[in-house]
Amino acid sequence: MKDFRGGGRLLSSIIKGFTLAEGATHVVILNSLSKYAFTLAEVLVTLGIIGVVAALTMPSLIQNHNKQIIETRLKKFYSTINQAILMAEQDKNIMRTDWKLVAECDYADRNSYSCNLKVFNEYFKDYIKYTKLENINNNLYVYFTDGSVVKLAYLCQDFYFYPKASGIKKDIPGKDRFLFGFYPAGADGNRNQYFKNLGVEPYIHSDWDGTEEGLYVNCNNAAKIIQLNDWIIPDDYPCFKN
Repeated sequence: MKDFRGGGRLLSSIIKGFTLAEGATHVVILNSLSKYAFTLAEVLVTLGIIGVVAALTMPSLIQNHNKQIIETRLKKFYSTINQAILMAEQDKNIMRTDWKLVAECDYADRNSYSCNLKVFNEYFKDYIKYTKLENINNNLYVYFTDGSVVKLAYLCQDFYFYPKASGIKKDIPGKDRFLFGFYPAGADGNRNQYFKNLGVEPYIHSDWDGTEEGLYVNCNNAAKIIQLNDWIIPDDYPCFKN
């Protein structure tokens, strides 16, 4: 067994050899630290205040973030899909008004997955970037690289755009779903001037009177409302209230 009886002398020599910096003592350091310590009650009160502030501000922050996603992705989709139409016209040397959107499908099947896939493959597939195609309840869904999705219907003439894929289940117009139409040969009612000879444009109901106020009565017009405000959701936007 080792003899540690000399340990006291060793410790004493170490202490004697230790010199503090001029004017510094360990007692003063400990006392100064104690001045800045928090009690448990103070910590709990602080955490409570932070929680209240977070509860008050988080809903607003989340809504603003969602608004930015909608604005950015709506504008991007509008630009991307119409650029695809231009490129298809140039490559195929055929004007959009002459596209054979019927695609050898029966009238009753115009909303089916297979019929819309034929039109998509013919005119859109090579000109847009997407991650996957999906068949949901016999409907064609196209997933884009930014996380948005579009459902194609009526032989790729009706576009149901979802800024976020999670919106497919909720499917609330003006919140989760935004409608566009592609009617280059013309549309019914007062809408003809807003679609004829054009590309994919925001949907408007057939009896729209041409006024901004007239759009606010139906959230299916939401994309048009935002487009008229330079793709920024206006302060009086009606479709977040429901």
